[in-house]
Amino acid sequence: MCNCNDSTNTTTMNTEDLKKLAIAGAILFAAYKFGPSYAKAGALAVAAGVIAKRVPYVKDVL
Repeated sequence: MCNCNDSTNTTTMNTEDLKKLAIAGAILFAAYKFGPSYAKAGALAVAAGVIAKRVPYVKDVL
């Protein structure tokens, strides 16, 4: 059963972490928006890896 108030496995972000993710996201967005097709594929792959490391269920596996 899910205990939503359980804070043992929560991921918190401070402003430094948020700033790093925002810069990386902006670079990946620019590569996706203005790059050739291989840059778009690479940007999506890197973004998927970054997101997967932040999601609690997937982070435990990686």
